[in-house]
Amino acid sequence: MNNSSCPVAKKCSGCQLSNLTYEQQLEWKMKDLNGLLGKYGKVLPIIGMDNPTGYRCKVQAVFRSDRSGKIISGVYQSSRNGIVGINRCMVNDPRADEIIVGIRELMASFRIRPWDPGTDRGFVKHVLVRVGRNTREILVNIVGAVPMFPKKRDFTAALVKRFPDIKTVTFSVNRSPDFLTLGDHAEVLFGDGYIIDEICGKKFRISPQSFYQVNPAQAERLYDYAIKAAKLSKNDVILDAYSGTGTIGIIAYDHVKSVQGIEFVGSAVRDAVQNCKLNGITRNAAFNRGDAGEFLRERAKKDACYDVVFMDPARAGADKQFLRALCSIKPGRIVYVSCNPVTLARDLRALTKYYNVDSIQPFDMFPFTRHVECVVAMSRKAE
Repeated sequence: MNNSSCPVAKKCSGCQLSNLTYEQQLEWKMKDLNGLLGKYGKVLPIIGMDNPTGYRCKVQAVFRSDRSGKIISGVYQSSRNGIVGINRCMVNDPRADEIIVGIRELMASFRIRPWDPGTDRGFVKHVLVRVGRNTREILVNIVGAVPMFPKKRDFTAALVKRFPDIKTVTFSVNRSPDFLTLGDHAEVLFGDGYIIDEICGKKFRISPQSFYQVNPAQAERLYDYAIKAAKLSKNDVILDAYSGTGTIGIIAYDHVKSVQGIEFVGSAVRDAVQNCKLNGITRNAAFNRGDAGEFLRERAKKDACYDVVFMDPARAGADKQFLRALCSIKPGRIVYVSCNPVTLARDLRALTKYYNVDSIQPFDMFPFTRHVECVVAMSRKAE
């Protein structure tokens, strides 16, 4: 499979490796990973997808009018403040693409115009669709340029009638020049304002702003591997650092004595607390809001002890304060989940002074792009 499957591959910059077959993409990523991480240990063969298409369960589309006045939707290109108009993207869940096209058609019938950045007129800026891979529940968030949503009740009713799998519709306002910003508050127009999905036997609540892996099929493989690589026991006390909505900690909960999580984004912490309730976790689990480095430094001062630390930082990697505190507190095992091999290599340079690298397992979470995720399992060196 290569760019012959995508008619706009040359116009759209979203899939940087679409000129390669899937086998060639995996080879390219392995070569890159070996160059960056090979000095720390053997990089295991990348775990790819059986079907590398239709995997994105979070899809955003920008809306515009073309020169003839026809409403188009597609991929935003910040370099030229324009969009590549599409009906179907090979990496998106087809249900999401169908809904986006349906919204475009409903906008025309309701005479609702997309926002025009040149005149600052119009209404719809972009639409977010989130699909529960295992539950098949669907969330739609419509982002407007102004708070006044014309004919919103009738429009919402028509949308839900056309796509019965939609469980909730929300509306938010984005006044900023950043096209893909959702806005601070989502008004619920239909349903509960969130959907539920399941991964590794646990339920997770997904709202418009929630962090949730865009490729749940591969995420399930990654989390399964991370839990096994941690070699957990029922007496373990674990820390889920950069915990997001609590995914790793909640999946690990049944295998350990207790779980603590630390996350800077307040909305993610609130989601983690709700996800604990959703899974019947009422004790021996706590998710805290704060800076991971500062949290761990304070815990080190109090002689806190963790048997295992899971860390899943953003693309920028872990900060120096966190790494220093982590090496000071000396957990027996570390499982590092990374979405950026460059910052992973930088952080391993610091961690391998005190830890042995037991395994490096890459996962192809984003086929047709350069991006790759890795799980690195480490154990403390003998003193």
